[in-house]
Amino acid sequence: MNDKLNIVFVADIFGITHEFKSLCQEVTSAIEQALRVECQMIGPYQKQPKSFDSEQAAYQYFTEQVGLADYVKIIEQQLSVISGNKLLVGFSVGGSAIWQLCSNNIVDKNLDAICFYSSQIRHMTQLMPKVPTRLILPASEQHFSITELKNALLDKPSVTLEQCDFLHGFMNQLSQNYDSYGCQHYIKRLTGLVSEQCV
Repeated sequence: MNDKLNIVFVADIFGITHEFKSLCQEVTSAIEQALRVECQMIGPYQKQPKSFDSEQAAYQYFTEQVGLADYVKIIEQQLSVISGNKLLVGFSVGGSAIWQLCSNNIVDKNLDAICFYSSQIRHMTQLMPKVPTRLILPASEQHFSITELKNALLDKPSVTLEQCDFLHGFMNQLSQNYDSYGCQHYIKRLTGLVSEQCV
């Protein structure tokens, strides 16, 4: 691929925090060694809150201030001003919003998507992404069965399922399930996946 690739990172309920920016920069730096890439970040909040006391507080704030449907609109609007090839990388609710967006008719054909532990997809298994979409599923979830979710998605040709050994939030330093080994492993994994897609 001669054109520059825009890697568009879509944040979870915490938004574009210092930790999220560091993660995006680390992934971008790793990929830059092989490809021409540009890092873009999309978060749910117009004004990023200073910090959250807990995941529960972040979830409550996201639900009250934004919600999934509006987050999809925010992403759609911001993507419309990014030209060229785009790879969406979403975390938690960011990935769930990508799933919904990529199932719409208006989706740009220059997109691929990778979604990490996007648990709300379990309420949207009837949707069919119109672009290649890889779901990185956690080892387990507290509120539902990963096996049942996988079974509900097996017949979708555009979807690749990959279950990891880590828990929901393992890429986010602010999550109680953050796993430094898992995070480093998937930074390398993302580099490989992006390189494969762009050859």
